[in-house]
Amino acid sequence: MDIPYAHAAAGGLVELRPFENQSEKRTRRILEIETEDTRYWLNGKTRLEEVFSPGAGDTTKERRFLRDAHFDYTLHKQTSDKVVWAFEFDGPTHTSDPETIRRDILKNKVCAKANLPLLRIEDDLLEAVDGISLLGWLIRRWMAYEKIMPRMASDCGRAASAMSDQDWEEFRISQNLFAAPPELDAELLFNLDKPYPPLPKISARLLKTYGIMDGLSLELNPNWRELDTEAEWELWTEDGPDLADHGLYSRSFCNVELRHAREKVFNKPIFSVTAEYMARMAYPTFPNQCGILDPDPETGKLGFCGPPYGGSLWAVGPMIARYRALKEVEKWASKNLRRKS
Repeated sequence: MDIPYAHAAAGGLVELRPFENQSEKRTRRILEIETEDTRYWLNGKTRLEEVFSPGAGDTTKERRFLRDAHFDYTLHKQTSDKVVWAFEFDGPTHTSDPETIRRDILKNKVCAKANLPLLRIEDDLLEAVDGISLLGWLIRRWMAYEKIMPRMASDCGRAASAMSDQDWEEFRISQNLFAAPPELDAELLFNLDKPYPPLPKISARLLKTYGIMDGLSLELNPNWRELDTEAEWELWTEDGPDLADHGLYSRSFCNVELRHAREKVFNKPIFSVTAEYMARMAYPTFPNQCGILDPDPETGKLGFCGPPYGGSLWAVGPMIARYRALKEVEKWASKNLRRKS
């Protein structure tokens, strides 16, 4: 005989709670779409004790945490029995509630000890820009990195070995003592081959619509020479990661100056802007950590644990900041420059 729902538990009704909130659902859907028909599969609400084995030096608190805590999602390779990437969606309480922050730090620390990549996700990674979300692009970029980077690095290594001492000396004199030739930099070549998708699009629009040339970003567009538009304006840019301490975030920036193409470098720019991208990172691994490379005072190990390099916000942050800077240039140009016919 079935027990009436109203009497299923003493003292009141038993109610089902949502398994995921809306942001977690969006995260899962993006991860499912990007890993469909690949060699990877996705799992949800994976307990830490299913991922990690306790170590001899783990504290009672850490062992209990492995039993009680879970990852929102984990990515697995079909040919392996181990997790390759963990994902956490961080809502507002993850930067405001002391207990939630404490648990995040502990989870970061466990991942860092096991060398498991962890990506912390906020809503901005779920928003689509030009038809693709940041999270979706990071997954695609990482899978491409895993597939082609070993070959690219090997090719660059062979090319470097073939260079003579005279070749290296000529390059050192003409360029920079500490830099490698661009054609031998596998990471640079990968970034040029796999740019942030909206970047070449906005660069092409700026040139075609306003005659504004953004050289680096525009060259990411394989068809840019077909635009056949003379540049009247040039963008001078400086971008990169900011190594200063920003707590639970890393900051990437891009400084942009718009100048007339025929004017000298020292002339005052007609427009300038600084754009930034603040990325939620899987650090610190202990309270009051000053920077991402500061060692844990207890273990001496570095306190940084992020996603695999190919899908790292640390690596792509400058691209996103650059896109945001170009959006500001486009907004200014729409009000102050004449559109090309």
